[in-house]
Amino acid sequence: MRQWGTLVGLLVLVGMLVALPGPAMATEQPNEASPNPARQPSFHRTQSSAFELGSIEIPTIGVDETIRSGVSLSVIDRGVAQWAGTVGPGEDGNLVLAGHRTTHSRPFADLDRLGIDDLIYITDGNGFRVMYKVADTTVVDPSDLWITYDRDRPMLTLFACHPKGSARYRIVVTANLVAGRLIS
Repeated sequence: MRQWGTLVGLLVLVGMLVALPGPAMATEQPNEASPNPARQPSFHRTQSSAFELGSIEIPTIGVDETIRSGVSLSVIDRGVAQWAGTVGPGEDGNLVLAGHRTTHSRPFADLDRLGIDDLIYITDGNGFRVMYKVADTTVVDPSDLWITYDRDRPMLTLFACHPKGSARYRIVVTANLVAGRLIS
């Protein structure tokens, strides 16, 4: 009888482990979301410019990378890429950044390890540094472009293919602006 109790206990534990929460699968866009008129389509020529715009630091997962303009594959293959036409660091709206998880420089390899309240630092080309705090992680379909839309507040969106080694979904980390300052 004792063995049966141990087996039941193990099955309950395994069931709890299987049910541990991961990133939630989002099914629809938030009500307050709307596209920024300046945001360019992913196929627009500006998505290939690759100009250096600044840098991103995510201490929790060891990211310290240059940010380049445009989200064409030729730009994302070089590192972190900013969706052309989305806002700059600290501005009202949604700063949208993409990166690979398993190929090329893999800047977002461990994006799934970010937790609520982890800090992300963005510095623009003029030395203006802002700090964002992670608010949410979710998983969406690749066609869910609403993740690039502006909200009613300054925010940051990071996205990459998900799960690792697959392009089936996108993992999306959103963060809210905490503070900004000019670095002299």
